[in-house]
Amino acid sequence: MSAQSEPEKYSIDEMMDRLKHRSSEQPVEDGELVTRADGSQAIRVRKRKRRSHQPHKEEQRIARRARMIQVSGALILLLLAAFAAGAAIVYANSTPFREKLLAMIANASGAKAELRQFRMNPASANANLLTLQWPSGNVLGELSTRGIRAEIRPASFLGRGMSGEEVKSSEATLFLRVPDTTGPRTESAAAAAGPIHFKRYAASKFNVIVGAPTAPLLRLYESEASFQPEHSGGRPQLLLNRGDLVLPGWPKLRMDRAHIEFRGPDVDIVGIRFHHDTDSKGEFELAGTVSPYQADRPSSLAVNLASFPVAGIAGPELGKWFNGRIDTVSSAKSNYLTFTPGPEPDAVLAVDFRSTLAHNFEVSGFPFLIGLAQILDDEWFERPVFDSEVTGTLRRNGGNTALGNLSLESKGRLSIRGSLTRSKDNRLSGTFEIGLPETMIKSSRNRRLDAMFLPGDDGLRWLNLDVTGSGAQPGDNFKQLYEAAALPPASDSGRNPSFDDLTRPRD
Repeated sequence: MSAQSEPEKYSIDEMMDRLKHRSSEQPVEDGELVTRADGSQAIRVRKRKRRSHQPHKEEQRIARRARMIQVSGALILLLLAAFAAGAAIVYANSTPFREKLLAMIANASGAKAELRQFRMNPASANANLLTLQWPSGNVLGELSTRGIRAEIRPASFLGRGMSGEEVKSSEATLFLRVPDTTGPRTESAAAAAGPIHFKRYAASKFNVIVGAPTAPLLRLYESEASFQPEHSGGRPQLLLNRGDLVLPGWPKLRMDRAHIEFRGPDVDIVGIRFHHDTDSKGEFELAGTVSPYQADRPSSLAVNLASFPVAGIAGPELGKWFNGRIDTVSSAKSNYLTFTPGPEPDAVLAVDFRSTLAHNFEVSGFPFLIGLAQILDDEWFERPVFDSEVTGTLRRNGGNTALGNLSLESKGRLSIRGSLTRSKDNRLSGTFEIGLPETMIKSSRNRRLDAMFLPGDDGLRWLNLDVTGSGAQPGDNFKQLYEAAALPPASDSGRNPSFDDLTRPRD
């Protein structure tokens, strides 16, 4: 048809013009270029058959429908979960849930439980106060915790139990009774402890009072506690950091740390470290096993002292006159703290010690030192410093404190041997052996001093003194011995001064 509509003859100019015009047009891919009878041109498109089945569009439609179903299902599940969570939170904060929780706590602990301002949210359970009171016959008396926050698992909202990682409290106070070793003791219901299960219980401020609150045997204040019911081998473990320890008749101690494990009726003290109240360098450590329910068997803890001040273990009264730091010396018969359970524990502390060589050991305040300083005209004797190793034993028992087997020596100047005891009523008693070099006594040209000191060995002469007085002011009989000394015949040097003359303050 295109051949019939076209002219039969073309001039050369028309043919060239037609070729130029056609070369500038875009190629036609989907049709055929034709020229109408009037000379106009058009593209003839072939007719395509319409397909009734298109697989890729069908797959897209199925996928879109599946996504709509999935999204709708997820929205429905989300709404159901939100509704269930809301219902669980409402139930967890209801009175029936709270009463059920109190019953589980009581069954698990064996104590009467009281809970105040309890509330739960999706992340935690909180309470303002929880109080547990155990019946008589149990070592546990009462536990009061404040500011409680427990990290709980979602299953806790079902009301069948309470579990999670940790329970924290801002403050907790535990009252412990003196063990009743004669009657039966009450155990907590360990078998019923399943519904209440947390891996760790912690308190930022933990207080412990042992014995009657009006006259406690032990008080621990402001410690940081962490208790794990199931540690190694299923043994409960208690960790303590810092805190002030108060024992009647003892110097105040600051606890550095403690590791305690519970093994049936026994308590294993893996390690407790103390510092003196005013000192952070010295260390006082205890370790051993305590059997609170065995009154017929004393519990004994090993003692280790490292650069510990004398005042921190012997008390401020003796520490005022003996100033230094001591270390324990290995001994099979000493270095222990022994006590028996009961209202009167009868604690006995016995250690063999030596002075810490890195620190000076000084003695002061005794009248004989002042007398020697005046007689020998040497102020060093008023507060002598002992450069050699100082050794002795320290014993505390029933309010009495004793320093025994004392051996103090400053070579070429002074030696002291003996023992000293401070009683419960703060009275001092003891005996000292005072050693002075022979050359020092002779060079003093004091006939009374020469007569007082008896010959000894190693170039020393010795004087036996009785020590009396109180912790506030010690005394001895140096003056009496000096005044009673039998003088040899008078020499040209004249009369020796009396003790009062020597000790009279100088202008």
